[in-house]
Amino acid sequence: MRVRRHIAALMTLVCFCLGAWSQEAAVADSLVSDSIVRVLAIGNSFSQDAVEQYLYELAEEAGVKMIIGNAYRGGQGFQSHWIDVTEANNTFEYRKVQDGIRTNRPHSALSDIITDEPWNFITFQQVSQESGLTTTFEPYLTNLIGYSQSLQTNPDAVYGYHQTWAYSHDSTHSGFANYGNRQEVMYDSICQAVKFAMAQHPELSFVVPSGTAIQNARTSWLGDNMNRDGYHLDLKMGRYTAACAWLETITGISPVGLSYHPDGIDYLAAHTCQVAAHEAVMRPYEHTVLDQEGFPAVNNMVPTGLVKLNFGASHTPDPAWNDITPAQRTYTTIIDNNMNPTGIVVSLTGDFVGANMNGAAYTTTNMLMPAEVSQSALWGYAEGKFGKKNARQSATLRLSHLNPDLTYEFTFFSSRMDCQDFRQTSITVQGEGTQTTAVQSANNATQAVGIKDIRPTADGMVTITVTPGLFNNSPNRFYYLNAIIINAQK
Repeated sequence: MRVRRHIAALMTLVCFCLGAWSQEAAVADSLVSDSIVRVLAIGNSFSQDAVEQYLYELAEEAGVKMIIGNAYRGGQGFQSHWIDVTEANNTFEYRKVQDGIRTNRPHSALSDIITDEPWNFITFQQVSQESGLTTTFEPYLTNLIGYSQSLQTNPDAVYGYHQTWAYSHDSTHSGFANYGNRQEVMYDSICQAVKFAMAQHPELSFVVPSGTAIQNARTSWLGDNMNRDGYHLDLKMGRYTAACAWLETITGISPVGLSYHPDGIDYLAAHTCQVAAHEAVMRPYEHTVLDQEGFPAVNNMVPTGLVKLNFGASHTPDPAWNDITPAQRTYTTIIDNNMNPTGIVVSLTGDFVGANMNGAAYTTTNMLMPAEVSQSALWGYAEGKFGKKNARQSATLRLSHLNPDLTYEFTFFSSRMDCQDFRQTSITVQGEGTQTTAVQSANNATQAVGIKDIRPTADGMVTITVTPGLFNNSPNRFYYLNAIIINAQK
């Protein structure tokens, strides 16, 4: 059933038949006369990932006007929330999206958030590391539900559970140990815990299956690139996938085919995210293999030309160069220099410290870089203290969804001008095998270094690690990455 702007249509908001749950409570006439659907999530940064960014825009395209609230306490769950309520600590942040405008009111009481709007839908979620541990749920979930019911200003408010996601397979979050550091164990534990909560609480009428939506997307060509730090969602496709799951759960409107998607996600990636969310709503406790959505899960594409990657904060006017900036963690729109898609996914999995425009403006390497490419760089440092960010021993990027039947040649450029010391940068490429090269970045305008005959792992992955070189004698041991050219060979 579709929820539309008009009052008459909203009055039919009596039953959603979503395959996963059925809502039988009617929305009171006096509380929907403005044709607005009001959604409140009581959670933390995981609800921030899921509802604060793209849900409003998706709903707007679908013809639904929403007010979205997030009762946010970073890193907190059921027990901590209940302590905040009983001690009146008022440490919630009230994040709200209304008319497309996002606001935040810190130091808020949960009672004030619940009574601020006549919420139609209110959801709860556990903190991520305990999301699959049912022994951590009670009596706190029971208390929070009862507390919310005692304050609700909409007598027909409907309650639900937000199912969060398992961590990425390589997550370093300490709570991953609760599940043996295994993604599939964590996902299954979350599903079982949500089933437990739903069975224990008939007050909960629906599940928002963000976790299953993310797990579905991981089976597609997008791979296990849905997180930005191993547990929070990628700012683009991860958050978009969760928002799609919320849209369909709340409104009954499938996101598949909607045109809205954030900048940085192309149509193919957006469609895959939409399908991942839709399948999750249909089967919230069972992941669906999406190896036929978008590009095939195993990439059989052969680039028709060189693949050129420009690293840093600048955007080159030459469309043959793919801009990889710190503003986004995962890139799916990688093309070759003939403007053809490659299916390659580039993820910044281990952050650099920053970006600059201090590379050489004029170069004589065989990479034929425009100034916007050779000048721009991502950089890091390994020792001491420089600026406001901490030292990082290395930075990593992952190329995934490579064609496993091809071998790849990589050419690297690294440059920082106006240096009085040696700033050698070491670059290690790991696929089925591992090779390392190094370049003297200081005042470099002439040298590009290469690594040949790299075959990706069987699942199409190559990891590139950037560190200070052995002969780097700068006090902070700076390292840089300006550009990569990839040549795929049969």
